[in-house]
Amino acid sequence: MTRFSSSSSEPSALVVGGGPVGLTAAIALARRGIAVEVLEAGPEDRHPPGSRAIFLALPTTARLNKTLPGLGDAVRAEAITISGYDCFVRGQQVSKIRHLLRYSGHSLPQASTERVLRKAACDEGVSFRWNTAVTGIRTSPAGVEVDLENGETLYAAYVIGADGARSTARRSLGIELDGRRDRTPFIIVDVSAHPELPGDQNAGYFHYETPHFDGRNVMHMPFAGGMRLDIQCLPGDDVAHLSSPDGLREWIPRVVDPWYAEHVTWVSSYHFNQAVATSYTDEHARVILAGEAAHVFAPFGGRGLNSGVMDATDAAAAIDQALRESDSANAARHVRAVADARRTWGLRNRRVSDRALCRMRADTPVEKLKRNLATAVSPWFVPAGLWLANGPTMLTLPRVKVPGLY
Repeated sequence: MTRFSSSSSEPSALVVGGGPVGLTAAIALARRGIAVEVLEAGPEDRHPPGSRAIFLALPTTARLNKTLPGLGDAVRAEAITISGYDCFVRGQQVSKIRHLLRYSGHSLPQASTERVLRKAACDEGVSFRWNTAVTGIRTSPAGVEVDLENGETLYAAYVIGADGARSTARRSLGIELDGRRDRTPFIIVDVSAHPELPGDQNAGYFHYETPHFDGRNVMHMPFAGGMRLDIQCLPGDDVAHLSSPDGLREWIPRVVDPWYAEHVTWVSSYHFNQAVATSYTDEHARVILAGEAAHVFAPFGGRGLNSGVMDATDAAAAIDQALRESDSANAARHVRAVADARRTWGLRNRRVSDRALCRMRADTPVEKLKRNLATAVSPWFVPAGLWLANGPTMLTLPRVKVPGLY
């Protein structure tokens, strides 16, 4: 049975942000019989540029299937399976992984993921307000007030803030992101899928200090409909030039087939943040942050969206439990328990992401020695090559479990 907050015209929960994390949260709430409305600042026909969050791990699609049977399968149907992953150091191949990666996850543009999730949300009766920017959020022991740019104020029992790294939900509650901005600039380039190139196009690679591009680190990762190139810039690089059409034509043929230089679909440059919100909820435990509203990491390893899906579904479960409580203190305890557990997961992710960046750069004598030793022994000691290959992603992570949730 659908439950409402203070009147039949008000939803019990609002979701701020209509990206993949917000859509997942809305579906999870609706599946639990909770009236929910999504507030999205963009238009209904929004199409996020670029591949963005391309990798969904198997536990993530399994969680989507548990939230709504068949949802994870529908996302996988739009994706490709990563068939392999090669690792090189200064031109020497140190690892070649094939069949194992078929069990790691799937790769597709964020726009495709959103399309599947949005259809599922509409089918579940989720309401949407497009072109609806949130300007402020206030909480009290009784609920949440959400101010809109058009001057309207909405009311709800709970809010899930999934409005990205520049989250209005987080900032209006006075919650800070705790972390640092990484000093190394990266360039991300999407290119179209080559129509005729022989070989395994669904395999990716990571090249430490590639001699073909003046010792820069280069990652290539396919996704449904294209391929992403990640370039770790060197100190003193002219990032603007390397990101320009002329610059792309100069360096892309040095790392992949020259055809790709004329088939660039999106390019962006970043200094990645490595930061986690100081709290995932407000003082009254009425708002729960999820996805990049709660944490931002370098994209290697897919920690943003994959952990965001877990944030969103755990937040929906906590709100469901809280709405069932007649005692407000018990309700708040459910929300805080999940918020604290998800923040613990966020802190773990930040530490692992920091280690990945450290291994990629090898900018300390100890890391450089470890990488050189692993490279030297990799031809006859397979674990050394696997250690190098896993450096940028660090995919094996412990899971923080919350009793009673999923």
